[in-house]
Amino acid sequence: MSEVFGSLPGAAVLAPLITALLVGSLPRSEPALARGLGLLGALVELCVLLALVARFDAAGPALQAVVSAAWIPSYGVSLTLGVAGTSLPLLLLLGLIVPLALMIGPRSRPGEPPLVVGVLVLQAAWVTVLLARDLLVLAAAWELATVTAAVLVGERGDGRRGEPGRTAAARRYAAHLLPGAAALIGAVVILGVYHAHATGGAWSWQLDDLAAVTIPASGQIVGFLLLLLALAPALPLLPFNGWMAPVATSGPTPVVALIFGAGMPMAVFLLVHVGMPAFPLIAGEWADPLAALAVVGAIYAALACWAEREPGRLLAHVALLHLALALLGALSGSAGAWGGLGPLLLAHGLALTALTAVFHGLRRAGIRNLGDLAGWASVAPRGASVALLAVLALAGAPGSAGFVGELAVIVGVLREGGVELLRPVVWGVLAALAVSLGTLGLLRSMWHAGRGAPRPGLERRLPDLGLRESLTTGAALSLLLALGLAPGWLLSRGALANQEAVDDLHLGRCLAIEGRDQTRPRTRDEFESLCLDPVGRIAQFYGLTALAAHDHAGHEDHEDHEDHEGQDAPEDRDAPGGAP
Repeated sequence: MSEVFGSLPGAAVLAPLITALLVGSLPRSEPALARGLGLLGALVELCVLLALVARFDAAGPALQAVVSAAWIPSYGVSLTLGVAGTSLPLLLLLGLIVPLALMIGPRSRPGEPPLVVGVLVLQAAWVTVLLARDLLVLAAAWELATVTAAVLVGERGDGRRGEPGRTAAARRYAAHLLPGAAALIGAVVILGVYHAHATGGAWSWQLDDLAAVTIPASGQIVGFLLLLLALAPALPLLPFNGWMAPVATSGPTPVVALIFGAGMPMAVFLLVHVGMPAFPLIAGEWADPLAALAVVGAIYAALACWAEREPGRLLAHVALLHLALALLGALSGSAGAWGGLGPLLLAHGLALTALTAVFHGLRRAGIRNLGDLAGWASVAPRGASVALLAVLALAGAPGSAGFVGELAVIVGVLREGGVELLRPVVWGVLAALAVSLGTLGLLRSMWHAGRGAPRPGLERRLPDLGLRESLTTGAALSLLLALGLAPGWLLSRGALANQEAVDDLHLGRCLAIEGRDQTRPRTRDEFESLCLDPVGRIAQFYGLTALAAHDHAGHEDHEDHEDHEGQDAPEDRDAPGGAP
């Protein structure tokens, strides 16, 4: 194990855990010291994660800095960590959002250490999910993150005893997420058992090994359904999001920022990098219904942004609205859209952190209705300005990271989503319109709250953002601007990895189509030669007559093979698996 934890990926897992132990040893009567030490540990973790991102070779393999040590050899379990090019944006997001979240909220009060410890453990678990190459390690880290988040929601809301609805919010959050944790274990078991059957009893939980096994259609249905049950509460899929409004109105400010800003993007990551490669056939067949649910959720959230006035509930609807576009890009199976997910999720996390700081400041001041905020801009100009800029960043204002991400996702869905999403234009246009509609409703509410003369007594009741929160939110918005004006540094590092992941997904889906009537799982090398043109085979399966241009090596190899070798047409190769 020493070679694993002595490496940079191992240090990224250990740094927050060591800091959590140090903070946990402090007495509850030292809240300022606990938060300061936690912030220092989060900044050290940021430096480690920045080093991982900076050292990633954009022209190198999709997986780098791999370290491994045997854990339970008899069952093929190993502690394997590695940096995938597709995970770089989320590593950067986790490094940035944790210190920012620790800086927002009220001043330190007695009882602070448990909250800081939980935040650091949550960060370590999520970093492990991003770096783990063994499915059992990944699943264990996800379960730890789920339980830790549920406990943190029940912590003292902004340091006050008897926070209204706090315990009920924690119960509802646990009721939504903990059954999914059990479902994830079921999906892991299915993948491991099918791999053992396909390889003659050889156990392996490595993600690459599991993705190389083609599972029968019945097994894919059960496995993908279990994985969806695990992820659905954190995705914009109605009606699984009943926990969001209670948590947003009652949870501690740093925890709300982390769950909405990083926890929900982590669910998108797990869907893209585990669910879709492991169950490619069903992920493709269910892409349109899931996109429809995401669009319905976006439309619902957009309408709620026009009608809702309670700041916490409004924050939940904004998170639901913005993430719907990310889910649509994930389901599209487009290299362009997957590349845009990085800036989009970074904008989601950073802007929501700033918005959480402002809206929870209103909550602490007793403002439960934006209609009571006439004259907000004159009483609290910093808070009103930060809220406005955060909403514009979430909406994808030009010059921000959100603009780069949304543009890449929408273009990728419209141009390359025809094979995975059968109605890419419909879903893409509806999602973009929903985001625009919701943003207009939110801006309208803020305009009415900010203009005019302040109501009597509002100046005493509503303080402006303090220096600490002003610097924190200013840093978050500045990072959004920097990533929007110079996105190439991040996008170029993951471009080849995203293209390779999409090509591999197409190959896995093609093989699943060819072997959908099989009675046993099979490894790719048994019949991989049947899929020389994966995109063409997928299009034939769905009955598509015209395709967008796909620039991938498999298609070019197939054309060259037909020109020089006289290879049979794809229709003649359907015999082994049966024509659709």
